[in-house]
Amino acid sequence: MSIAEIKRINVLTLLLVGALGLLTVPMLSSCSKQSNATPAGLNTRLNIINISPDIYPINLWVGLRRYNSTKFYYYSVPSEYFYMNTQETPLQLRTQANRTFWSRNEALARSCTYTLFVTGLVADKTDTCFLVADTASAPARGRGKVRFINACARTVSLDVYANGTAAFRNRGFKTISDYIEIPAGIYKFNINLANSSTVYKEVANTTIQDGRLYTIYTQGVVGRTDSAAFNANVIINR
Repeated sequence: MSIAEIKRINVLTLLLVGALGLLTVPMLSSCSKQSNATPAGLNTRLNIINISPDIYPINLWVGLRRYNSTKFYYYSVPSEYFYMNTQETPLQLRTQANRTFWSRNEALARSCTYTLFVTGLVADKTDTCFLVADTASAPARGRGKVRFINACARTVSLDVYANGTAAFRNRGFKTISDYIEIPAGIYKFNINLANSSTVYKEVANTTIQDGRLYTIYTQGVVGRTDSAAFNANVIINR
């Protein structure tokens, strides 16, 4: 083989390698974009709070597939926030008997935080769900933000006092207050019958931290003394 023929072979080899390289770059770029797209749809947080005394454990279905593979959402036990894909619909809540009692076809907004409350009584035909966005502007330095949701079954209107000062007044069933700013510190929240000194529940030694957002919510049935008794809890939204 002559030197000229060897040179021609080397040139063809280099051209072939270069062409393969040009084809590979778009493929790598495309894979990179695909892998980055998945986390972008998983930045929405959802917290499920089942406080219906007689609906019993429930499941979340997303895109017609059961989402919680290992556990149910039990009465009075918040799921705590978990990340989920906002692109899959519908969102459904189903009982253990696979009865769908809540469905949403609209996708949740990206980069948002939500709580889904399940409340009311099946026996009274008042079982219901409502979705709440857990977002607000940041409080001023040295302060936190608190809101109140009256979510207990068979409830009357309620007032909330923070260290003896009225914070929320005359809040009816499923009423969602705005966030209010209060100085960071330790609080005793009293949940009262509206316009009355009757205290239904005292939530003592609650720490409100600088820059945090909180929700106080009620659950259960006024007058009951079993596991479905009237109660109040505090969750941190941010």
